[in-house]
Amino acid sequence: MDMIEKRYEQQLPQDIAYVEMPVAQSHTSVNLVAPVLRRWRIVLTIFLSICAVGVPAIWFFGSSAYESTAAIRVAPIIPSILFGDKDSEGVIPMYDNFKNTQASLITSEQVFQRVADDLADKNLSFFEKPGRIKDKPEGKQNPVLIAAIKEMVIDGVLRVIPERRSELIKISMKSTDPKESAQVVDAFVRAYMGIMVDEETKGGDQSLTILENEARALTSKLEKQQQAIHEMSQEYGTSALDDYHQMMLQRVAALQTELTRTETRKITLQAQVGLFQEAKTQGMDPEKLIKIRQDFINADLMLQSLTANIAQIEQAFIVAKQALAPTNPELKQKANLLEMLKERLEQRRQEVNKSFDEMLTRELANSDKDQLKNARAELKQTETYEKYLRELLAKEDGEAIELGRKQLAIKDSERQLKLTEELYDRVRRRIQELEMERKRPARISIAYYANTLPLQSKRIKYTFGLIFGSFGCGALLAFLRARADHSLYTPVDVSKRIGVRVIGTTTSINHSDAVKFPNQIADDYQTIRANLGLLNGGGIPKKLVVTSPAVREGKTTFAINFSTSLAKSGKKVLLIDGDLRKSDIRELLNLPTGSGGLQELLSGKSVEDVVCSAPLAGFDVLAADSGNMSDALELLSQPCVKECIEVISAKYDHIVIDSPPVLAFPDALLWAKMADGVILTSFAGRTEERDVKEALDRLAQVDIKVLGIVLNNVDISCSYNRYGYSYYTDQVAGSRSRKRNKAIFLLTEKEQNKTVDDSKS
Repeated sequence: MDMIEKRYEQQLPQDIAYVEMPVAQSHTSVNLVAPVLRRWRIVLTIFLSICAVGVPAIWFFGSSAYESTAAIRVAPIIPSILFGDKDSEGVIPMYDNFKNTQASLITSEQVFQRVADDLADKNLSFFEKPGRIKDKPEGKQNPVLIAAIKEMVIDGVLRVIPERRSELIKISMKSTDPKESAQVVDAFVRAYMGIMVDEETKGGDQSLTILENEARALTSKLEKQQQAIHEMSQEYGTSALDDYHQMMLQRVAALQTELTRTETRKITLQAQVGLFQEAKTQGMDPEKLIKIRQDFINADLMLQSLTANIAQIEQAFIVAKQALAPTNPELKQKANLLEMLKERLEQRRQEVNKSFDEMLTRELANSDKDQLKNARAELKQTETYEKYLRELLAKEDGEAIELGRKQLAIKDSERQLKLTEELYDRVRRRIQELEMERKRPARISIAYYANTLPLQSKRIKYTFGLIFGSFGCGALLAFLRARADHSLYTPVDVSKRIGVRVIGTTTSINHSDAVKFPNQIADDYQTIRANLGLLNGGGIPKKLVVTSPAVREGKTTFAINFSTSLAKSGKKVLLIDGDLRKSDIRELLNLPTGSGGLQELLSGKSVEDVVCSAPLAGFDVLAADSGNMSDALELLSQPCVKECIEVISAKYDHIVIDSPPVLAFPDALLWAKMADGVILTSFAGRTEERDVKEALDRLAQVDIKVLGIVLNNVDISCSYNRYGYSYYTDQVAGSRSRKRNKAIFLLTEKEQNKTVDDSKS
């Protein structure tokens, strides 16, 4: 019961279910049959007990006859000589099918022909009847004798039966002559075994031939793949081209860097030539000077890089402002980075302007025809060098790409070679295994030849009579047991015997489809939640205590699932483990062991320090420590307990308290006095009528309000939602591609039976 499963993602709407008891069946036949069917184990036990004694006695006495029986052994597996039980995997699950197939082969046409050949010269009286020929014509099969053998099988005189829970296929024949029946049965055994030996030998040879042919084909393929790899790597003398490729990539990177530097120098020279051409003795045209200055600034690579980075960061900053809160430190960090980059951009722009002014002053002072000529010459050389670098870079880049492709081709060929080698190794190992396995014992062998025993003539009729009689005795005892049983099984039992209202039921998984069960259990808890709101008038009480008359009645499971259902409806819920003697909620919800609990809260700790969150379930939990069992009653009797619960209740919409059973300890009464209402849980087929009445009396004596009873683990036919079970399935069946529309955490009924909370105190 350690597992809590989340079934779906969306909460179901709150459908209101009216508080009505399921309609009781008025037919007497149903009232008689249902208790018997509910106690089918008693019927089965009596049936098997009587049959176990009576059937052997019937078959032991009676008129004499003979039955000859031989058996063929079909082993489930034959352990491998090389690998032990490795070959056994996957054989056992198909063992019964294999035995049935072999039993069918025993009555095949090929076996009939061999049996006829074997019995033709035995002078058996069975074949001396009119129309049957004993002697086989020279060199031919005897069709009349084969037809007689087939008729013997069809009439049930000879039967082939795969024996259950054993390795034997039995061949039996009824006859008044035990000697002849033994000869016929042995003939079938010899014929079948002869065929199986021939087939096993033939099948093994065929497998070896196929594998040897495959090995030769793989050898040729390996040679071709190795030759291809050798040819591709011959140019470099090795198939490991990673180092060569890395060197070429580094060279391409160096050429790219040199090309970038040359382009920068070219732009600078072009600016100088423009200055020399436009410079005049009386000065330069201001508009042209501004244009040259702007071109010089825009050509600066650092300014271009900073501008691009600022644009990217501004875009990311806008997106972050929309997604993050204004106080988020990440926004402040992005804003600071953007401001720093803008300051750096402005600083670089001033540096470039200053550099241009210095260059302009210097060039204007020293400008003459020689300088212009030198600048043009250097510009021409730079352009030529740039063109050379581009051609060299394109060549080197192409060679690097080609080398990379060749490297990928070699690696792909090596992978293919490795796969071929592995397949070749497997084929060779399989050939060796088959050669060794041919030496191990055969899977099918003769268990024993014909064994003749007396046969009783009327035992079948007596056996059927005993079967029906034992079934009737079992049904009668089950009915008498049902009359003496005071356990509660259905909501009708609760309403009729106790007279208290049932606010809901939970369905048993033992009688439900595992696929449909999550929907059903979700509907059950939603119905309980809706009924509580209707019964209370003003909605579900704020503080609820969940208890039960005795142990093992599913109260802890109900408390967890009901809290989950409340939480999924949008309420803020706190689940309190009120069983200080045996706390289990912490373990069931996998809460951290070091977290606080109810005892710590009462000792003075704050609510935030002791309350844990169950994120999957959607509610908070106030766990307990079972180490203080002896002080549980004294601890709950303190006035501060109620005050703490009142303080906590102000922070939650609902508080669910899981308390001990009413008839086990007085703790439940103390908890109930602090709450607005009590839900009493019971378990179908386990809770007895007198326990429920006694629990209600104890609660009534201290003037505690019982909202109603929840009956757990009921059959689907008795559930409040028995019709919705199939209705919901029909609605969803045609739209499997849509997402599920429910969300519930649940503990299954099998886990309820194993709950620690409901074990013996």
